[in-house]
Amino acid sequence: MASRGLSRTLWLSLAAGLLVMIVLAVAADLGATLGALRRLNPLWLPLLLAFSLGNYITRFGRWEFFLRRLGLRLPRRDSLGVFVGGFTFSVTPGKLGEVFKSVLLKHLQGAALARTAPVILAERLTDLGGLLLLATLGVYSSRQGGLAWLFGLGLLLLLLVLLLAPGLERWLLGLLARLPGLRTRGESLERALASTRALLRPRDLPLLLLLSALAWFWEGWALVFAARAFGESLPLGQALGYYSLATLLGALAFVPGGLGVTEGSLALLLGRGAGLPAGPAAAATLLIRATTLWFAVALGLLALVWLDRRWRLGARLWSGLDTLNPARDGEPGLEAGRS
Repeated sequence: MASRGLSRTLWLSLAAGLLVMIVLAVAADLGATLGALRRLNPLWLPLLLAFSLGNYITRFGRWEFFLRRLGLRLPRRDSLGVFVGGFTFSVTPGKLGEVFKSVLLKHLQGAALARTAPVILAERLTDLGGLLLLATLGVYSSRQGGLAWLFGLGLLLLLLVLLLAPGLERWLLGLLARLPGLRTRGESLERALASTRALLRPRDLPLLLLLSALAWFWEGWALVFAARAFGESLPLGQALGYYSLATLLGALAFVPGGLGVTEGSLALLLGRGAGLPAGPAAAATLLIRATTLWFAVALGLLALVWLDRRWRLGARLWSGLDTLNPARDGEPGLEAGRS
């Protein structure tokens, strides 16, 4: 069953995350890292989690903006449940969690996947833009990551031109139609492209990029206090730049959750760029990832349990994930009964 496959991939991702943490601690200085972690005052945790909540709340506001652009109006608590539920599988191969939100919308609203999947694309593109804005500080401070920053900028501009430039629609649809598995899905591709243009209208882009930068600002700011929790001082500008640059590198590596790449990059930047000792740098990296990425996964699991109890989705949802078929994409979603 799909649910078993999803559970397996989630457990594998958790194991991979634990392995990354162990490797980072050993590579930095195991004794110094463990010593720093033992000195951690648990009272720092609520503050760091609050900053992460600031990130999620800001991104939820953007999510609501996108849904309303497409004419979708869910009850606020259901919309929040879908949004947070997508965090659950953000560390699984293929970023299944991103598709998962569209599947949930289909089951709750009957919205076609071709109509809602562009929301996921719009989120990722505006996240990329927001991270690039903040990562500029990291590139300037450390003189590292410039090539990744330029690559990210080039990728963002290329995708925006392909998706939004007049006259390229037919060319892009023809190109996509040649890809394996997409040759018979022209109508769905047209709907997806129309939704993407509705979501990323040029006049809205500046606001969306600033909103995305604000979302990642919260977690970058949290890094200041993660370093302080281990007795180290880190200026806000450096923290914002390094955190965003490391997150950007993880995203461009196309590794689920940026596992390994983000942690290694951040620890390296904190050590070489900010001059933190190896132990506190690794400990601060582990702490910030626990209170951002893994906190999000935990919240996502709780959201899925709540949605399942509220709408009694059960096996129907998992079977929907297992049998995604764009040929049936226009069918109404399953009738869900509230508990």
